[in-house]
Amino acid sequence: MLTPALMRQALAETRSALDGFAELPGGTVLIGSPESERQRGEDEKEHRVTLAPFAIDPLEVTQRDYQALMGANPSYFRGDDLPVDSITWYEAAEYCNRLSRRRGLAPAYRIDGTTVTWDRSANGYRLPTEAEWEYAARAGSRAIFPVGARVSSDNANFEGDYPYLIEENYVIQRDPDVVAGVNRGMTVPVKHFKPNAFGLYQMAGNVSEWCFDYWSPVLEDGAANPAGPASGALRINRGGSFIDFGKHLRSAYRSACAPWRRDRGHGMRLVRGGLPESGAFTTHYLKKAAVPASPRVLIAYFSYSGNTESAAKALKKRFGFDMVEIRMSRPYRGNIYEASQKHMFANARPELAIKMPDMSAYDVILLGYPTWWATVPPPVCTFLESANFAGKTILPFSSHGGTIWGDSLSDLAKMAPEAHIGPGYEFNYSGGWHLADELAAWVNASLKDSGQ
Repeated sequence: MLTPALMRQALAETRSALDGFAELPGGTVLIGSPESERQRGEDEKEHRVTLAPFAIDPLEVTQRDYQALMGANPSYFRGDDLPVDSITWYEAAEYCNRLSRRRGLAPAYRIDGTTVTWDRSANGYRLPTEAEWEYAARAGSRAIFPVGARVSSDNANFEGDYPYLIEENYVIQRDPDVVAGVNRGMTVPVKHFKPNAFGLYQMAGNVSEWCFDYWSPVLEDGAANPAGPASGALRINRGGSFIDFGKHLRSAYRSACAPWRRDRGHGMRLVRGGLPESGAFTTHYLKKAAVPASPRVLIAYFSYSGNTESAAKALKKRFGFDMVEIRMSRPYRGNIYEASQKHMFANARPELAIKMPDMSAYDVILLGYPTWWATVPPPVCTFLESANFAGKTILPFSSHGGTIWGDSLSDLAKMAPEAHIGPGYEFNYSGGWHLADELAAWVNASLKDSGQ
């Protein structure tokens, strides 16, 4: 197995002049997180993989380069040296192909609608697999973050108000090293911070980078050049973004969302290198059933302070849909940050004081919740895991205090992997006087969604 010292030595000997990419040596490496790592996900099982050598761009793709090649710039934030953001997975793959053709290389992907075939022997540009991404991010280290044992707004661009382990120190400061920093609220130039030991910039924060793989909770130990399952609904993105909490910048953290989703926190980084395995690897998007012309709709919501409840009642008043409140047998009391922490740290599923609706009676669920600690509240997790949502369309609406969705959409999708997670609607606190009209417009547009 490659040791950190051997990897650094090999890297120094093989630094590529081609495109300024860094050529990383192949070998067997350990990825994922140990069970002792705090706030780890259940889908981060520590395991070994064997990787072929590949070359990786030290920088995220910039808006200047994306605009020059694609003739358009979808980014929410604007600046030539800022990373391109708000791109779908398919747009990222198409960018790889166009750049390959521009430079006389064999394109890696054949894209036919939502079916994508990867020529694993192609010498053109491509997205990293998530195993390649994590290996590159760690750069021979087993530290929690690509930047070391601690992440702060001095070495990464993220929502600095919420550093790693802030959840355990928000009400009572137990760890003096957990200190809030700067929340920039936007992306920064791609070469803003110091690189890691492989010479790669901003593997933590700024934009979360699309990887090739479809998400799966199963990680095979000992696999050679793994590339995820052949089909799925969620593509992986890694590294966390400017809007994410410190915990989402961990090297092992796996974020996943629909490949058609456009998010200001999503960008890309290129790799090159054909793999020893010849032939094609075809992947299929698990397209969900189209929303029928006259869908049967249920509003299901959890609310603590009343913001989400007001939104749910506005939807009920406007459309007359069936509605259920997700209520706990033992409701939270007092300071919500303190009251909900024990459940969230323990990944608990609190008992509900409701009779679960018959989901077979509905096509669409409008799911409302407040975004807490950048994720879905525990009682909503109980609700999602207490019924069969296969083939259903879930349209989330969420109240937040500035974190927008956090990573709640990724967590929601992982809990209901056989459902179609459609476009959501987010609003700050009570949403303002225009909330009812904007919710109505969102529902009307979303119910026309064909399921991608």
